[in-house]
Amino acid sequence: MFRPIPETTFFGRISYRLITSVLLILALVLSVILVLSLEREKLLHRGFPENNRASTGLFSSLWESRNDLIVETLLVFIVSAIGVAALIMFLHYDTVRRTLEEVKGLARNILQSIPTGVLTINQGGIISAVNPAAEGVLNRASSELLGKTYDAVFSEADPIRQALDEAMRDHRHVNLKDVLSKDANLNPRTIRVSTAELTGDDKRAAGVILQAQDVTEWIGLERRVQVAEKLAALHTLSAGVAHELRNPLSAMDLNLHLLEEELKERGILEESAARYLRVVNAECRRLSGILDNFMKFARPGSVGSHEVEIQTLIDHIMTLMRFEAEDRGIRLERAMDNQILPVLGDATQISQVLINIIVNAFHAMPNGGRCQISAVQREAEGKPWIEITVKDSGVGITKEQLSHLFEPFYTTKSGGTGLGLAIAYRIMQDHGGTIQVSSVPGSGTTVVTRFPAAIDHMQRVSVRS
Repeated sequence: MFRPIPETTFFGRISYRLITSVLLILALVLSVILVLSLEREKLLHRGFPENNRASTGLFSSLWESRNDLIVETLLVFIVSAIGVAALIMFLHYDTVRRTLEEVKGLARNILQSIPTGVLTINQGGIISAVNPAAEGVLNRASSELLGKTYDAVFSEADPIRQALDEAMRDHRHVNLKDVLSKDANLNPRTIRVSTAELTGDDKRAAGVILQAQDVTEWIGLERRVQVAEKLAALHTLSAGVAHELRNPLSAMDLNLHLLEEELKERGILEESAARYLRVVNAECRRLSGILDNFMKFARPGSVGSHEVEIQTLIDHIMTLMRFEAEDRGIRLERAMDNQILPVLGDATQISQVLINIIVNAFHAMPNGGRCQISAVQREAEGKPWIEITVKDSGVGITKEQLSHLFEPFYTTKSGGTGLGLAIAYRIMQDHGGTIQVSSVPGSGTTVVTRFPAAIDHMQRVSVRS
């Protein structure tokens, strides 16, 4: 609510000094009229001899003079009263106008300052008000919205149009409903929409208010928090399970080797039995690899505080993965800026993250394709960040799979453990970075990792220059 205008009396809005000044001026005018009238009577008396008796004409002249005085006084009083009333009305109008402008300015400033997008639609379906936040959320300028009907601005398939239709026609409003949209670069966004009835001064329906807010980052943050909570709950469990299973697994592996050697010495190891032992040994090694991943996942984060040159690191990874890429018929490409600041962290762990992402990209392209690794330096929140992107042309990932991608033990590959991306997520957290995955089924997947740049290195370079 705006601050109400205090109640005042009719004359309370007028300055007492002004009223006093007007009354003094009126009294002065009346005094002047009286003085002039007396002077005129004196002149009439002088026109007659003192010894002669006043004639009837003299009295008639005096009476007319006094009548003129009364009429002039009344006229002055009426004109003064009209002037005072006009002045009071003007001052009252000026006060009301200034108060109205202040209220309108306050409402306009509030509408422009709030971070939530606001649209108002009148009873005729015409958009009557748009704030700057709404322009950003809806990706439309105010000139494209104001004065136009909402059904001409939003298509029938647009969920915002559907929410407005329900509010305008059926008087059914939505509250904090998340709808999907796209920005200017066709990237998916989530917009949280609410509608409410707009009432006029007469308390009757005057239209609809639409509130819209881009919550894409919020939802991404909520998902990351959920994943972090799940990871934290499983860290202790994974460490305990890995520790308890490693001892009997080591004993099984050792005894299998001893059994195989003893059977060979006795010469009773048949081919079928040897094949069975090889299968058991292979599965033991596989279990050992799974336990290693368990330990990596459960181990507390310890990041070495040394600078890692991203160009050198990516060149090394490209050399390691090039042969596997050629075997799979995949074209491995690289694109980097000329000058990129190093990042502060552990080169081995960063390599593990990138190799894990590249291996997943290779698995998503069973018939070959293209995998590009790019690195750029960007500014965000006043700090330099190194952004490393791995983009493939594989089969892609569905929306349902994306929401579970970093959960431990969730995998879309047969024979996978589901710990690769969970470990990568943990490493990115330990480095103070982020990892984001976007994908379109059938068109490939893009994984973006962001590392904070080594600020000390940047400060040293600035000092040298």
